[in-house]
Amino acid sequence: MSFTPIDPDAPFSGFGRVGSGNPLRPDNGSAYLRAALGKTLKFGFVDGSLFDLVSVDLAEYSTVVPNAVTVRFVGYRSDGSTVIRNLTTDGIMDGTGPLADFETFNFGPEFSGLNRVEIPTFGWSLDNLVVYVPEPGSVTLLLAGGLLIGALKLRDRRRRP
Repeated sequence: MSFTPIDPDAPFSGFGRVGSGNPLRPDNGSAYLRAALGKTLKFGFVDGSLFDLVSVDLAEYSTVVPNAVTVRFVGYRSDGSTVIRNLTTDGIMDGTGPLADFETFNFGPEFSGLNRVEIPTFGWSLDNLVVYVPEPGSVTLLLAGGLLIGALKLRDRRRRP
């Protein structure tokens, strides 16, 4: 999976990967991504494989800017259709203090069959992005297996005198 700015040539494009332990930033004990002013993110598989967006942990940007933030997720499908969901954090942020800075948000079945997702908003911190890559269906596997067996039998018949 590739994570890049939506427009890498735009001023202030990109996002930052930061570690835990800074009292001015959200803290959950692990490294995470955060998007400052004007920074955006898009992600998807390099080979174009489809995936389902399952869940994400979000927090505010910092204790200096602890306000609740609405983060827009735009999912794109290969047929050109899109799905949008706005997630709003709770505005509770205390860095390395005892309160949980990150909240888990779950996506519904409408976020399935995606080939990329864009987050065009900034002022957020993101961790624990969970995606699901569907396995081939049983009918597809049966057809592939049947074709393989048929090809092997045909090869064996041609080898016999």
